[in-house]
Amino acid sequence: MKIKSLLARLALTFAASAAISAELQPGDPMSAKIFLQLHGIEKLAGQITPLVSGTGRDFRVIDGDSLAVGNYNIRLLDIDAPRTSQRCTTAQGIYWDCGAEARQRMRDLVESAASVECYSSEQDVYGRHLATCDVDGVDVGAMLVEEGLAWPHLNQGRYVPEASSAQAHSRGIWQADNIAPWEVADDQN
Repeated sequence: MKIKSLLARLALTFAASAAISAELQPGDPMSAKIFLQLHGIEKLAGQITPLVSGTGRDFRVIDGDSLAVGNYNIRLLDIDAPRTSQRCTTAQGIYWDCGAEARQRMRDLVESAASVECYSSEQDVYGRHLATCDVDGVDVGAMLVEEGLAWPHLNQGRYVPEASSAQAHSRGIWQADNIAPWEVADDQN
């Protein structure tokens, strides 16, 4: 992972220096926008460091998009799994426990992993670390979305390709018109 971080920093540094040397006009709004975006990306790349790492047995799965290790509560970034008690429907209209299945799949992925690494640069209002987590080098959020066990946050765009694939193949939550977890929470209030 250190190599990935180094490569990302080098690429961003190269892109920033190329943009600066492209004779961007100081008063041009597009020049300012490009500079601010590159500066923000460079800053973000410098702040993302492994929050925690260990074997899968070191982690405790809370639900389909949350886990914990030691004093760290982690919420997977840019996905939303069904609530643990949430039920979804199949194409045939049969109910299935999608929330329990998402939690169990997260448990299977994490507990069997030789290595789990979580990267975070922020916390939410509940004090949870918002993170991407890799299990044996593969993004667990991407896997859950690809398998139809979580929705991507569409405004972020990180897992839209995986969601499109799951939806095209009617996997999991995409078998029928199921209610997204944020809508379930809104209905309960």
